[in-house]
Amino acid sequence: MVIRSVDKSDGPLLREVHLRMYADSPSAFGESLAEAQAMPMERWQGRARKLADGAETVGFLATEDSRTIGFIAGFVGQYRNGSTHSDVNDTVTMTRAWVDPQARRKGVGRALAEAVESWAGDKDARVLEVQVTENNASAVAFYKELGFADSGRREPLLSNPTLQIQFLSRPVKGALRPGQPTA
Repeated sequence: MVIRSVDKSDGPLLREVHLRMYADSPSAFGESLAEAQAMPMERWQGRARKLADGAETVGFLATEDSRTIGFIAGFVGQYRNGSTHSDVNDTVTMTRAWVDPQARRKGVGRALAEAVESWAGDKDARVLEVQVTENNASAVAFYKELGFADSGRREPLLSNPTLQIQFLSRPVKGALRPGQPTA
């Protein structure tokens, strides 16, 4: 398995992976399969450029034998009320995490999360946050294995407001804690 950063030319690959993500897990993401299918390629190219920039957002792909088996994105800030808020610059939110069903339980998700956490450390973030639909027990369990705890915050899922998003968070490994002396 190889974890690599999204490249600015990865628009077509992002589209293909997202269509697979949304078909596999329709209630896990704020964007629907129909919305993704209707999105013009210029928007996918724009997403690739933004994720490749790495200034405020990042994307990682997991590949094995030249097949993409996972994706994750991260951004500086929090997701609140249906949009991103970059004013919370001590937090990095992991988003759109997905692993191909045939590659699950093989360390792909953990490797993707660690890639975002490393990037978060480079951004001097103190907190990692992730949102999971409450009915996705396996994802909630996965994040709890990674040390995330329920923050108590809930919001409706944009693509299906009958479902609630559960917010989980934890400190970034190695981040200074309030009141901790610097070297």
